Amino acid sequence: MDDASTAVMCMVHRGAEGSEPTSGDGAGISTGIPHDLIEQSVAENAIKLPLPGHYAVGNVFLNKDGLTRMESKQAFEQICRKFSLEILGWRKVPVDPKGANLGPTAMSREPVIEQVIVTYCSENKDDKLVDTSMDLVGFERRCYIAAKVAQNRIPAHKIFYFCSLSSKLIVYKGMLTPQQLFPYFCDLQNVNYKTHFAVTHTRFSTNTFPSWDRAQPLRYLAHNGEINTLMGNKNWMTAREGLMDSPTIDPEVLTQLYPIVDPNGSDSSSLDNVIEFLIANGEHTLPEIMMLVAPESWENDTSMSEEKRGFYEWGSNVMEPWDGPALFAFCDGRYAGAILDRNGLRPARYWLTTDNYLIMGSECGVVPVPDAKIKAKGRLQPGKMLLVDMDEHTFTRDEDVKKMVSTARPYSRWVAAEKLTLEAITAGVADIKIPSFDEGTDPRLRCMGYTLEHLHMLIQPMAENAYEALGSMGNDAPLACLSDEPRLLYDYFKQLFAQVTNPPIDPFREAVIMSLKTPIGPAGNLLVHNQEQCARLVLETPVISLRSMKAIKEINGSSMRFVQWKTTTVDICFPKTIGPIGLEQTLKRICKEVVVAIEKGFRFVVLSDRGMSEEMVPISTLAAVSCVHQHLVREKRRMQIGLIAETAEAREVHHMCVLVGYGADAICPYLALETIEQMRRGGKLKTDVPFEQLTANYIKACDIGIRKVMSKMGISTLKSYKGAQVFEAVGLHPDVVDLCFTGTASRIKGVSWATLSMETIKMHTKGWPERHVVSPPVLPDPGDYHYRSGGTKHINEPGAIAHQQDAARTNSKEAYKEFSRITNKQVEGCTIRGLLGLKSIRKIPIDEVEPAVNIVKRFATGAMSYGSISKEAHETLAVAMNRLGGKSNTGEGGEVPERFTKLPNGDSKRSSIKQVASGRFGVTIHYLTEADEIQIKMAQGAKPGEGGELPGHKVTSDIANCRMSTEGVGLISPPPHHDIYSIEDLAQLIYDLKCANPKARISVKLVSKVGVGVIASGVAKGHAEHITISGHDGGTGAASWTGIKHAGLPWELGIAETHQTLVLNDLRGRVVLQTDGQLRTGRDIVIACLLGADEFGFSTAPLIALGCIMMRKCHLNTCPVGIATQDPVLRQRFTGQPEHVINYFFMLAEEVREIMSGMGFRTMNEMLGRADMLYVNKKALSDKTKELDLSPILVPAFELRPGAATVCVQGQEHGLDERLDNRLIAELQNTTLKNGSSSSISLDICNRDRDFATTLSHEICKKYGPKGLPDDTVNLNLKGSAGQSLGAFLINGVTISLVGDANDYVGKGLSGGKIIVKPSSEYVGFKSEKNVIVGNVCLYGATSGKAFFRGISAERFCVRNSGATAVVEGVGDHGCEYMTGGKVIILGPTGKNFGAGMSGGTAYIWDPAQEFDRNCNKSIVDLVSVTESSEKAWLRSTITEFREATDSEVARAVLSDWSSRVIEFVKVFPKDYARALREGKKPAITPEDVKKMAAIPDIEDVVADVKRGKKLNKLQGFKKYPRKIDPYRAPADRIKDFDELQARHDPVNLKIQASRCMDCGVAFCSSQHSGCPISNAIPKWNDLVFKGQMKDAFEALMVTNNFPEFTGRVCPAPCEGACTLGINSPAVSIKSIEAAIIDHAWQQGWMVPRMVETRTNKIISIVGSGPAGLSAADQLNKAGHTVTVYERTDRVGGLLTYGIPNMKLDKKLVQRRVDLMAAEGVRFVTREEVGSTVDVKLLARNSHALLLATGATWPRDLPIKGRDSKGIFFAMDFLGSITDGNPPHYLNTKGKKVIVIGGGDTGNDCIGTSVRQGASSVVSFEIMPEPPAGRDDSNPWPQWPKIFRVDYGHEEVSHLTGSDPRNFNTMSKEFISDPEGNVTGIMTVLVKWEQDDVGRWSMTEVPGSEKLFEADLVFLAMGFLGPEKALIEQLELAQDKRGNISTPVNKYHTNIPHVYTAGDCRRGQSLVVWAINEGRQAAREIDNDLMFDTTLPGVGGIVNTPDGPPNVHTRVTARM
Repeated sequence: MDDASTAVMCMVHRGAEGSEPTSGDGAGISTGIPHDLIEQSVAENAIKLPLPGHYAVGNVFLNKDGLTRMESKQAFEQICRKFSLEILGWRKVPVDPKGANLGPTAMSREPVIEQVIVTYCSENKDDKLVDTSMDLVGFERRCYIAAKVAQNRIPAHKIFYFCSLSSKLIVYKGMLTPQQLFPYFCDLQNVNYKTHFAVTHTRFSTNTFPSWDRAQPLRYLAHNGEINTLMGNKNWMTAREGLMDSPTIDPEVLTQLYPIVDPNGSDSSSLDNVIEFLIANGEHTLPEIMMLVAPESWENDTSMSEEKRGFYEWGSNVMEPWDGPALFAFCDGRYAGAILDRNGLRPARYWLTTDNYLIMGSECGVVPVPDAKIKAKGRLQPGKMLLVDMDEHTFTRDEDVKKMVSTARPYSRWVAAEKLTLEAITAGVADIKIPSFDEGTDPRLRCMGYTLEHLHMLIQPMAENAYEALGSMGNDAPLACLSDEPRLLYDYFKQLFAQVTNPPIDPFREAVIMSLKTPIGPAGNLLVHNQEQCARLVLETPVISLRSMKAIKEINGSSMRFVQWKTTTVDICFPKTIGPIGLEQTLKRICKEVVVAIEKGFRFVVLSDRGMSEEMVPISTLAAVSCVHQHLVREKRRMQIGLIAETAEAREVHHMCVLVGYGADAICPYLALETIEQMRRGGKLKTDVPFEQLTANYIKACDIGIRKVMSKMGISTLKSYKGAQVFEAVGLHPDVVDLCFTGTASRIKGVSWATLSMETIKMHTKGWPERHVVSPPVLPDPGDYHYRSGGTKHINEPGAIAHQQDAARTNSKEAYKEFSRITNKQVEGCTIRGLLGLKSIRKIPIDEVEPAVNIVKRFATGAMSYGSISKEAHETLAVAMNRLGGKSNTGEGGEVPERFTKLPNGDSKRSSIKQVASGRFGVTIHYLTEADEIQIKMAQGAKPGEGGELPGHKVTSDIANCRMSTEGVGLISPPPHHDIYSIEDLAQLIYDLKCANPKARISVKLVSKVGVGVIASGVAKGHAEHITISGHDGGTGAASWTGIKHAGLPWELGIAETHQTLVLNDLRGRVVLQTDGQLRTGRDIVIACLLGADEFGFSTAPLIALGCIMMRKCHLNTCPVGIATQDPVLRQRFTGQPEHVINYFFMLAEEVREIMSGMGFRTMNEMLGRADMLYVNKKALSDKTKELDLSPILVPAFELRPGAATVCVQGQEHGLDERLDNRLIAELQNTTLKNGSSSSISLDICNRDRDFATTLSHEICKKYGPKGLPDDTVNLNLKGSAGQSLGAFLINGVTISLVGDANDYVGKGLSGGKIIVKPSSEYVGFKSEKNVIVGNVCLYGATSGKAFFRGISAERFCVRNSGATAVVEGVGDHGCEYMTGGKVIILGPTGKNFGAGMSGGTAYIWDPAQEFDRNCNKSIVDLVSVTESSEKAWLRSTITEFREATDSEVARAVLSDWSSRVIEFVKVFPKDYARALREGKKPAITPEDVKKMAAIPDIEDVVADVKRGKKLNKLQGFKKYPRKIDPYRAPADRIKDFDELQARHDPVNLKIQASRCMDCGVAFCSSQHSGCPISNAIPKWNDLVFKGQMKDAFEALMVTNNFPEFTGRVCPAPCEGACTLGINSPAVSIKSIEAAIIDHAWQQGWMVPRMVETRTNKIISIVGSGPAGLSAADQLNKAGHTVTVYERTDRVGGLLTYGIPNMKLDKKLVQRRVDLMAAEGVRFVTREEVGSTVDVKLLARNSHALLLATGATWPRDLPIKGRDSKGIFFAMDFLGSITDGNPPHYLNTKGKKVIVIGGGDTGNDCIGTSVRQGASSVVSFEIMPEPPAGRDDSNPWPQWPKIFRVDYGHEEVSHLTGSDPRNFNTMSKEFISDPEGNVTGIMTVLVKWEQDDVGRWSMTEVPGSEKLFEADLVFLAMGFLGPEKALIEQLELAQDKRGNISTPVNKYHTNIPHVYTAGDCRRGQSLVVWAINEGRQAAREIDNDLMFDTTLPGVGGIVNTPDGPPNVHTRVTARM
């Protein structure tokens, strides 16, 4: 007990303290029964005790209320009598809360603690009260049963909790600190308390709130770690209860023990419940149980014995692992032992002494033992066990324990006899025949919500490349519960992930410990051992092929062996006629049918939606699977059948994960697989790869993705993951959760069954619409991943990006306001905060509000590392934030020391925040010393739980230098484990960093998830001073789409929960809170502050300010604006300036001030946490979002704990004043630290002395810089057991020599120092090479220096070493993982997985037994011999140095026979590192090199290369290939005729031009804001053209554009003006590609009539046959309406026919299209003028809808003197007379002098037409100045570039005359005419344009600039004023200020019922392409009004729910 007391006190630093240091998280101790103490204590009450073993005793927590306490005790006494037990008495446990200094919180919850003493009832007891015939095992069982039944029966609120009840052990525990445990329990201090064992535990609470009972259970288990699969483990135990039949417990009694697992218990107590139950059952020994619940990684271990493998495989059939990082210490009074999780993510050190004493703990040195008594020092290895048998007095190691267990029964034989495999049952299955279908039109795909993005961005890479596609820049689309459109049920679930409480796993480098292998089908009885338990089907992966699915369905007919195996299929569809109630009805039916299947003996049930059809509606497979799973769990029948999903719905990794997570045993995604085959047949996938291989690839990609998702939560095996429910539901109603997803958190409630039912029906209707509409055979492309105009909303919308950049560049307040307006509108539809409104107390003057200069200091840029973004971008951000007084963040890539020095102008490139992440790139003592804040990255918002990778091509010499790695060699950033694999390890890292820089603020970055508040409380207890809560939508340089889309939660939930929880625990006053994640506007900042944030992080927003255009191509190194790239050519394109970021942030701060002024807040602190000032804005709610309950985030924290601090008011107490370093620094202050002189100090050290010499290194660094001191200047000689992080960040010049041993993290971040650890010479018979000398994760992130360890290092040695030299005598698993540099010598064996992810440096393994090969992960390393003489010499020299430093016997032996031993060394040499060394250092890239690299070849050379077979580089096509538009005919030729000007590109040129398109994540070219008005899917059809899939390109084009043959010729291509390439290079030739696609389609005969199947009998009349009228007619006809188009001229086409000359648009093309439309059913009426020859009112009455599309045909005149002269015409009169190319009458310009007044397309057409007619001269006047050659500051991208252009007409005049016909700045003053009134000239004057101070332009005439121009004909081409008035007046239509027909915003109905308008008569003079869009959208509105719904596409060709209901007045008309 004395040693236990000491040990508890030695572990104080691993515990936690809350706001009250005197109220602990929990501490306890389990010991043997102190018989003497109890006997003495009860004797006072005349109670006589039986002999030990014949009575049981237990401490019981009881209610403070005396009556309740008495009732509970009486109830327990009755239970005891029932089980033949006698209570000898109750003893009040003596406690001393005052003496223990128990805190108020602990006191307030303190129970009454009494001891109950129980014995068995027997008539055969002797005088010692002993019945020698009594079954003592049975007695122990009855004690368990009595206690369990009592706790089940006595309600929890009465408080009746057994700490233990046993004849073998007793537990004392409570809500105590380690210091309080012994003082509080007086028994523990009693000299009569004697025990042969003690197990102690101190709790660090991060996942639950502390309480007395939640202290570690200790009945059988003490657990350090986290069980990640708890929900599943609990459910499976519940399900097993239905099969249980105990050989020792009566069935009636057995049922009284249920539930076996306390539903409210912690993870530790839940497992303890299971262990004590199985022990009571008596069939399993304690070691066997521990092997079942925590198996080692046997699945991939080929060296494991057959017997042990057999046991584990048998065990996998009866119990899934309780998975997670854990050290389980266990004891039942006889056995005491421990077992470690399979990945070894907890420390477990032990000492054995010469007097047979075992001391084991999370640290060594917790009990002082004289050196002379030390016999052995060891540690538990991953998955290993140690065991002490206290009856037999033996210590047994893992191998012997497991051999004893695994050979007890013939497990291997049982498995071999019964196991069924897929290979066995698929052998005779015939090949699967997949019928052909068109994936563009297949109704199943549409019904299941498939989109083009799903096929091409997800499924295609999975099938072709066997991996999931990567994305970047985060997820800014709406949550499913906020989406306007139906979403799959999976989308409502967010994957949980590990942070702080436990670590994620690296699924790639540590795959050896992961397994997807799982048995499925009926399971056996857990309480026995038999062969039948193995009769299950074993799957290697949960995702199965079509063939496997067929085999399982037909299993009982495949072989006589499987005759008992039967499968049935349950249909999960319901008749459409049932309607919305069908969903819930079907779920109930399915559950009943599955139960019937169980009763009929079926082993598998397939839940299938193959029955879907036009009549049958499929329900969500997820709902079906989970509902059945939960139902069977509740009914305790889940273990009786295998549950298989045959699903058309599941297709991506997340879907598979959610299905498995909610209980699916196997998944056959049949529609995804069938689609893969169809795509292969159609040439859209690799046609040379067979379907079987594509299937295998797809399944492999799923497997990799599932492993990745499992690993994020730290789960190793699918057996554990299945049913574990490691998800949070976001926006699901409790009714839905309770039925289908029981136990899943859904904090904001949300979507109900009614909504889900309606969405189910709606999804079905998308596949089988109730009304047929002719549409292109293309799947929808709403832009869930990449922005699509008109599709899924995204925060980062083109207009917002453009205005933000304009504001940032020009400091324009107007541009900022527009940016804010657009962004807030997008935020409203995408985020939770968008649903919130702001209250106001009162309005205050803005000058009373805290100034912006203070607010911006709360801003920080995000952790974007140099490497993910360019040097230029990274440094610009730093300069900007330093000027502001905010903070920039290095990211995990480090920072070069050169940036720590200020620039001559006073600027600084130094980042204030230095991030320390798992990558540990360049984290030196100098780096940390230079920090104002050090941020520990626990997770990243965009991909929480994941690591990352910087590919080799991004690792430039500068980056390699910064990250201390090798140029050209890829760098792995592992997920955050290693030294932060639990809360106590995080607390240690916080301590490390505080010691390394005591003045720096220590920050921890978390990601929003359920429970993040409690985690943050743990982090605050761990002494973090700053906590960041990131939202799920943050940016990232690269991640899988699964991670980007489906992990993490909005910051609104996270920051609110964190603030509330910290206040509730009175911890908020210790920490500063920050949040980040798509913060954009002042409103975002204000809401974040109101929810609890002090500070605000920004990543994407400042990048956009610097020029980022959201390409979402960061992972490809092709950023065209030089931000997210290391390409030297592209980096030159970076134009961002610090001023841009500063401007943006100050405007943002000013907006915050404006809002604060309106709300009545003067300071940010005053506003902080005032959630009461937020409300749910009902105006922002839809029918769907009305179901959300946002009240949890709106609870003001100050109401939860009145009086508690709600802002940071105090610093953390780190205990730095108690450090040994203070003594060192004091002693060296006047020597080494003053003058650099040598010093030597000797000290004793213990495990409480952590981070020894770290602060000393900091002081040396401050004084002498990063190089420190000369070697061995300071010698520190230590003796004892050093605490964690010995010599962390030790600087050069300091040498530590320790005699003894050390704990974890020795030499972490070693920065040039030297560390020597060796055993004491007094150890008895001690062989250092057999014993552990240092702990886990030694030399993690070391950058330089030396380390010599005489002995074995535990797991994860030299992880991420990047420069240190180390010698050790053996290492554990995962040695040299992720190493990037340095050299390591291992003079002994290694553990598994050595060298995983090792990309640099070298390791030398002495391997005389030749066993190393099987322990090495050779995926990226080679094993070679040591052959170079120089290498041998270095090796020998270093080993010699090691021997001299440590006196190593192993080194001595090696050196004594060097020539023989050296050939036994194996060199571990990373492959890429070896390549880089061979290639040598690349010469620095010069500006001249970059210039050459940037040179673009001639197009002719590129064409020639392609024709010779050279492949085009699509990835870099934008910078490698020149732009070329359609070839024009030569001017000399084309002016002779009216034939078309241009030809189309040939196929090669077309492909080259298409290869230049970058497929932007935000395609500005497609955006209505600045690009294509009809939102053509330009990137999509460009990609298809590049791939040669012309028909698919044609179909994609027709989705958005009715008439591409028109727009491809006459459109001025605003899309090209908005093309992102146009920012700094020529745009993509979009217009040329468009024209080529449609012309090719006509040539191929693809343009054929597509007839509508049924007509609606709705009559629609359209007035005007221009592009608006034609597009409306086309759309309405496709919808089945009867459409008539009226045209007053003789030919259809309007402007297309009469306003555009033939050389631009051949009139045959117009007629061809009109003929096609007529063939499809559109009726055209010509030569009838509505309003004149046709009565418009009558026409309106006889039509269900009348659409006016008459255009803007009222031309602008020039009313100057002489206007009435003859020969002056409007341009359209001239052009309209000659559009057939053979003008027969007037307005012939031949031989005449022509003047065209006005520019634009119309003016140019007049010029070109005049030239062709033979005019003698042609000139034109434009009143505006000549445009610049390139964009100026007033015309930023993506606005239409107002630049000087030479169009065809100008070129033709120049060809004829040698000069351009245009005269700029020219104003006409007077028309001059001859006596007959014929115009002869124009008198002009030059004008000058000037801009005033506010930006207004004014024009003045230039004196003396008058000039007369001769003219015979003048054409006025000055545009149009609006529509003609006749129809407007006849119909009495309302007009706007410009005279256009007025409609509501974004609507097309007029003030007159059923009269609509579209085109230029509504919007004013515009482009053809705008007119087409107008007609399309008007048609959609008309269709919706007539039919009460519409499936006509909206903007972007996307079919969405219409905005608002149909117009009421039109409904009435339609009904008539």
